[in-house]
Amino acid sequence: MLPGVNPAFDTSEAVEAPGARNAAMRFIAEQIRRWPDLDLRPLSTAGLDERDARLAQAICGETVRRWLTLEWLLNARLNRPLRENEVNLQAALLAGAAQLFFLDQQPDYAVVNETVAWTKRRVRAKAGGLANAVLRRMIELRGDIDEAPPAPDVHALPLSDGRWRRLNDAVLPDDPLERLAVQTSHPPELIQRWSRRYSPGQLERLALHNLAIAPTLIVNVPREQAESDAHLTAHESPGVAVWSGSHADLVAWLAEHPQARVQDATSYEVVQRIREATGPLQLIADVCAGSGTKTAQLAQVWPEATIIATDTDRRRFAMLAERFAGSARVKVVPREQLIDYYGKADLLLLDVPCSNSGTLARRIEAKYRVDGTHLDSLVALQKQIVADHLALRRDGGLIAYSTCSLEPQENEAQRDWINRWHRTRVVTEFSAMPAGLPGEPPARYRDGGYLALLG
Repeated sequence: MLPGVNPAFDTSEAVEAPGARNAAMRFIAEQIRRWPDLDLRPLSTAGLDERDARLAQAICGETVRRWLTLEWLLNARLNRPLRENEVNLQAALLAGAAQLFFLDQQPDYAVVNETVAWTKRRVRAKAGGLANAVLRRMIELRGDIDEAPPAPDVHALPLSDGRWRRLNDAVLPDDPLERLAVQTSHPPELIQRWSRRYSPGQLERLALHNLAIAPTLIVNVPREQAESDAHLTAHESPGVAVWSGSHADLVAWLAEHPQARVQDATSYEVVQRIREATGPLQLIADVCAGSGTKTAQLAQVWPEATIIATDTDRRRFAMLAERFAGSARVKVVPREQLIDYYGKADLLLLDVPCSNSGTLARRIEAKYRVDGTHLDSLVALQKQIVADHLALRRDGGLIAYSTCSLEPQENEAQRDWINRWHRTRVVTEFSAMPAGLPGEPPARYRDGGYLALLG
């Protein structure tokens, strides 16, 4: 399980778990060294029992989800900025504050004592005294929990379940945009950029959405099945259901229902929209196939077509090859072999790498690297991918340009660039804003995304 996806930890059952906190703080220290390019591979929970493993995942998840919020709170009680301290001390303070503010029912004494002990071992003895003092100041700052949003002038933090935690001191910024950025752990630059496109209400909903716990969604599920299966709840989108069982149960369930797969509702709808605008296809090229989620959907939606799939990332390519090994219709080919298919594809799917700004509740690490420089480099990469693969399209073939971004530079501006330089036109277009706020039913959740079908 990725830290920060759904930790599924019931904090009312929390017990002292030195092993769990040790694993979490070591993981967080590793991420500090990588900041902002976090590497959220599955947290190693070797040697931990199930409860401790869940606690470690919960600590890591809340720390990553609320990183900038925690940093702001800690800086309000530190004599020098958090980032100027030793990496292990930073990790201890971030993990400790995450538990005190965002994991209900964690015993304060357990959090403080184990964090201090770890700091003494991993940093130095005197650093334990600093950790003890700062975490006790965090406890003093932590106020009561309100079920509804407080008045605008009240200093409070939104929680992932829709409640709000009051603060006992006025430590949040006065500027509304800066305050929203701190409350929801977004870089101020990102909130500022969104504020130029969205109304204050839309902006607040978008920022709060990114604190929601993203559910596991299953597609290709008839509504009657979603309503009768104990593991499923019908989603607001047709053909989509919310999974509520364990990961092991999910693996077993998918094996019994090969037509279904894990996929977000917006990603699922992208291919459905393409299908509505096209007829039968013989050859489809999916050149940014990733782990093959849309590739599998393409094969399902066009049973008469051959799908050519590839990816430039070696790890993803290996996953892709393993997933479709033995498939009669999905051919996973290395990039250098794409030349064999030049001028033959009825549909060229370009599901390009992007900022992921429409999926920040699910890809929680991505928001910390969404700055202007990173965005410019992605836009250039997207143009290069388009230019490198247009030769695959046959005369009169279609281009499906898709992202999971909300940024016009990655979406509409790229659509216009393709149309201008490659003499195409819009056949159909689709965009979706992220939906589902903290505390709302998981059946409302969806990522944001964009599609331009050009021909």
